[in-house]
Amino acid sequence: MALDFAALPDYDELHVISDLHLGGRPGFQIFGSTAELVWLIDELRQRQPPARVALVINGDFIDFLAQAPALPFDPEGAAAKLAAIAADPAFLPIFDALRRYTASDRCELLVNLGNHDLELSLPWVQDALLTLLSGGERTARGRITLAFDGSGIGARVGGARVLCVHGNEVDAWNVADYERMRRIGRDLIQGRVAEPWVPNGGSQLVCAVMNRIKQRYPFVDLLKPEGPAVFPTLVALDPTVVSELAGLAPAAARSGWDAVRMGSGLLAATAAPASATAQPGSSGAGLRVLRRQREELARELLDRTESRWREGATALDLVGSDQRAEYIGIAGGLAKLFAGKGKAEALREALDGLDADTSFDPAAEDDTYRELDTRMGGEIDFLIAGHTHLERALKRRRGRGYYFNCGTWARLIRIVPALRQDPGQFSKLFERLQAGSMAALDGNAVEPGVTLRHCSVVSIWRDAGSTWGELRHVVPSQAAPNPCAFHPVDKAKFPVG
Repeated sequence: MALDFAALPDYDELHVISDLHLGGRPGFQIFGSTAELVWLIDELRQRQPPARVALVINGDFIDFLAQAPALPFDPEGAAAKLAAIAADPAFLPIFDALRRYTASDRCELLVNLGNHDLELSLPWVQDALLTLLSGGERTARGRITLAFDGSGIGARVGGARVLCVHGNEVDAWNVADYERMRRIGRDLIQGRVAEPWVPNGGSQLVCAVMNRIKQRYPFVDLLKPEGPAVFPTLVALDPTVVSELAGLAPAAARSGWDAVRMGSGLLAATAAPASATAQPGSSGAGLRVLRRQREELARELLDRTESRWREGATALDLVGSDQRAEYIGIAGGLAKLFAGKGKAEALREALDGLDADTSFDPAAEDDTYRELDTRMGGEIDFLIAGHTHLERALKRRRGRGYYFNCGTWARLIRIVPALRQDPGQFSKLFERLQAGSMAALDGNAVEPGVTLRHCSVVSIWRDAGSTWGELRHVVPSQAAPNPCAFHPVDKAKFPVG
């Protein structure tokens, strides 16, 4: 059975943004591009000539994990947190612009679920969000589509088929269990008690470990790539952070269990594994037995682990002694490395691997691209993700289509080879990281900052019998009276048809 894409909504233009991460207290908000986002929303609303326009927010619109009190999953407090975020002076102009947008009869707003805003899947939080985005107007509310069940957002532009997914579907650290969230919403609405629940290892890691560290070193959310750059930098700045990094262990254990669940089809985000489908000449009954045994093992592991969490297992209890030594040993080894020389110079040498890093190359294949390209049908012409915060524009391996990652509107920090190789310049960067404030990272008119704001958009539009897809940035404009303009990313424009 296959879906006829003609049944999906058809637009003249579709524009996709992702990973806004609205939330957090002033001074620690990783989103900092309000003027640019307001311009984009108003620009789409006023497109000439009039066209049917869709704006997609492709996950992590809201960052509940950054909003105090931060909990991995907060059904009771989510609506109040959402209201506080929408009223924050840094974000209020965005919600005002979205209300102007949804008031237009040719504009539609489509919102996908990410892994930092899982609470939006709950019915009462959805209702609060719809009211905020529509201003309470019924007709405006009808122009908003919420895709919070894991299916993604499917649409057509011209003759091209478009699918938007967040990207955490292929990330065991941050995968979402949509069925579990549905049951929690059902139970609470029906007056039943729902047990506390940790959605995934990534949410556990943020709340149990990283939020505390980010209060001292806000660059943790900004520096890419995360593993090779962030942890050595943290240890260089403060060797005592090693003890806090030990809290990674239970989150890593949880991500391992979620990988088991993904592989055995026990998460709503995953399809049935290929081995569960009988192939010609194989024994269907035998495969069903193997699948049942694997599912029973996965359930047993999960039940045992979740039971130990409820019983108050300590941070390192959930992993074996070999893994425990590995997690602590890596951080401890880094601490010893920095002890023998100046911190900045030791870190500069330790990060030499970043010189060959391709994280910021839009044409470089990464794991998210490979996994999504494999899982999603080859008939999809434009497959668009977010989640990684790193832009991509690539030809798909399957079918005739293309893959985009629309990056993030949050700040980023990149250590380019020229900066890492220059001891003097790297020392200045180290001082900014050590200052422990977003203001120091952003800089000012006298001292340029180290943060990047790409304000990425993937635009799909029809023109002269073809449909085009392009990766763009919203940038401040030098041409009055426009405050901003689209700036195409080089070699990131593709045609279909």
